[in-house]
Amino acid sequence: MREWYELKFALAFRSKFGTEFQDFFASIMERGYPADFQKVKPYGNVGDKKCDGYHSSCSRVYQVYASEKMQATETIAKIEEDFNGAAENWKGHMTSWVFVHNQWRGIPPAVLQKLLAINGSNGVAVTRWCEPELHDEFFKLSPENQSVLLGPVPTLQSLARIQMKDVIAVANVIAQQEAPPPAEIKQVPAGKLRSNSLSPYVQSLLAMGSRKSKLVKKLFAEWHDPELGDRIARAFRIKYEELRAADILADEAFFELWNFAGGRLQDSIAHEAAVLAVLAFLFEECEIFEAPPVEASS
Repeated sequence: MREWYELKFALAFRSKFGTEFQDFFASIMERGYPADFQKVKPYGNVGDKKCDGYHSSCSRVYQVYASEKMQATETIAKIEEDFNGAAENWKGHMTSWVFVHNQWRGIPPAVLQKLLAINGSNGVAVTRWCEPELHDEFFKLSPENQSVLLGPVPTLQSLARIQMKDVIAVANVIAQQEAPPPAEIKQVPAGKLRSNSLSPYVQSLLAMGSRKSKLVKKLFAEWHDPELGDRIARAFRIKYEELRAADILADEAFFELWNFAGGRLQDSIAHEAAVLAVLAFLFEECEIFEAPPVEASS
């Protein structure tokens, strides 16, 4: 299912740093270009010769940068060192050099200026890759390779097999968050999906999860602690308010709420399907995301 892998790819790209991100990048490229792309790792005191991956048919060297927060001065110094080192070490084998980074919200202007300045140096074209470029490479892969990299897709049958224990496991993850203060729980008007500019694939995921949202409602109604549902709803609403205050909205907010619900744990297909069901229930029943204008509620 394309929608599921859109979600999983975005979450993987935005949650991996350092070596983990570099391995994620290399795994996609290795499966996309077998016998053409070669991952390079450091050996002894010679290191990696300023190359994290080499694409033979393009004579292209990739250098991966995946810090949690990019510092302009440090990054510029690293670019100079790595580009000049690659130009020396791969002379005659490099016509293109790619700066692969994980800063999906954007890079500092000084870093962009540096990359533009070195473009064409030593006869080498310099380009930049971030989420859109790696996204395109991932979705060129076969479904089998996508499954190997990001796990299998929950099917409608997976959702049908969700049991109370799966939802309880998700509820327990949420319950471990800091207890929120009391607040009124309100019904959500219709038209909410459209009003929040959620992408079609997130809308499809929520629609898929809604097939089991009644199970979540039943759990909260019958649980031995009658306030469990209200506490979880408040926790989500407060989390959403934090995201909104940070100007994190639409799909990005959905990704963050997915992680908040334990989606990043990836315990099993049942767990991830239960996360989806809980999110769908809370989206339908509580004030998570923005309510639509009155005219959109019909």
